Amino acid sequence: MFTKNVDRRIKITILTGLILVGATFLSGYFGFHNRVTDVGYRPTQPVPFSHKLHAGDLEISCQYCHTGVEVSAHSPVPPTSTCMNCHSVVKNESPNLELVRSSWETGTPIQWRRIHKVPDYVHFDHSRHIRAEIDCASCHGKVEEMGVVTQMKPLNMGWCLDCHRNPEANIIPAREISGIFTGTDGVGGAFTTEDGSIYPGDGRWNKMNENGIEAVALPAKEMPQQVAGIPVPRKHSLGPENCSACHY
Repeated sequence: MFTKNVDRRIKITILTGLILVGATFLSGYFGFHNRVTDVGYRPTQPVPFSHKLHAGDLEISCQYCHTGVEVSAHSPVPPTSTCMNCHSVVKNESPNLELVRSSWETGTPIQWRRIHKVPDYVHFDHSRHIRAEIDCASCHGKVEEMGVVTQMKPLNMGWCLDCHRNPEANIIPAREISGIFTGTDGVGGAFTTEDGSIYPGDGRWNKMNENGIEAVALPAKEMPQQVAGIPVPRKHSLGPENCSACHY
């Protein structure tokens, strides 16, 4: 019915179409499917630690345990000594904390199971995002509502680029529970500088005096560039999309 040339072109067209459909399917599956991106991953930890109790009910700031996240590329897992700051007194005989006490006595770290992880060929800098007023919940979800922490976001490249291209639709602004200094935007909690000044997050600097606290309104340009060693972050803006920003 067809000439050899036409027949060959038809076969090539069909084969090309099948390859494109297959590539699209595989890209979609491996790029977005929950079983691949680990959305919903919730491992059982060696100690039943509840973020809902500690961060939610007790309102312990994220940075009390995850110290240095505003200056480090990585968010550190708290050492046993941080747990024992409280649990040397609070529930110091609870069977649920036997492993914590044993870790403290022997100096053996608790083998917590990691939940959030990007591939080894991707570099994610926590400090850069924290200083840009991006709340922890933007990536991790509201862990203060979780009895057991669950991965809420896919952490794939498409998800990162969506946020870089449209930050206002994806970013949760810094909240007091996260312990992030929110700069001059007038939101967030109070922070104390090394000279005793207090910044309540409402656009004023409060100076301590003999009669207590005196509120002093200052223009944004006169506000100090550091509060307790944390640089004032910039406003939300478009993140980089060049490959070398994350792959280098």
